[in-house]
Amino acid sequence: MPRYDSALLKSAQTAVSIVSAGELSHNMGSAAIRKEWKLARLEALYELAYLRVFAAWEAYLEAIFYRSLCGFASRSGQEKLAAGNYFRKLEDAEAAVLKGRSYLLWHNPHGVIGRCQGYFVSATNGGGPCAQETAIASSLTRLEHFAATRHRIVHDQADAKAKFNGATLHLAARTYDGSRPGKFLRDFDTSKVPQQRWLEVLVTELGSLMAQMV
Repeated sequence: MPRYDSALLKSAQTAVSIVSAGELSHNMGSAAIRKEWKLARLEALYELAYLRVFAAWEAYLEAIFYRSLCGFASRSGQEKLAAGNYFRKLEDAEAAVLKGRSYLLWHNPHGVIGRCQGYFVSATNGGGPCAQETAIASSLTRLEHFAATRHRIVHDQADAKAKFNGATLHLAARTYDGSRPGKFLRDFDTSKVPQQRWLEVLVTELGSLMAQMV
């Protein structure tokens, strides 16, 4: 299995470096630069950075899933299919799963778990869960909150705001003005020593989970 965890880590490092540059400009730039880097714009940069990492997370979840259907082995070995033989080509595996659809969604951890249970031997069909299912199930609630944060960045409905508020109550024990993800992602997780911004906490956890799948 390709080292998608390393690829995700690279995306995370790029995201963190982008916001670090923004923070530097906001705090130490010339008066003209600081005027341009108002707090709202800096918070928007955090949202963009997180969105890029989460998009990579979704893409690598999909890549691991299809490669597992083709017999690619992770550190845990090959996954056993619930039915049939391994696909010879990635294109064949994708076509079989899509069933004529243009794409599938990968942001919802429950959806990914259900997909794994449908195609690999798992606890629901007489075996143990696959590596992808195991990793996601181990952090299911937090991944729901991570997905709610992603969803709030791209959607402005009341439901997206409510779920994001619930996510930050769980993660940070508070809500944020305007239900803005940038405010949350720029805030510090005070339980960490030393303290880390929530952006770094979230992307680090995604990378650690990805490492369990490859």
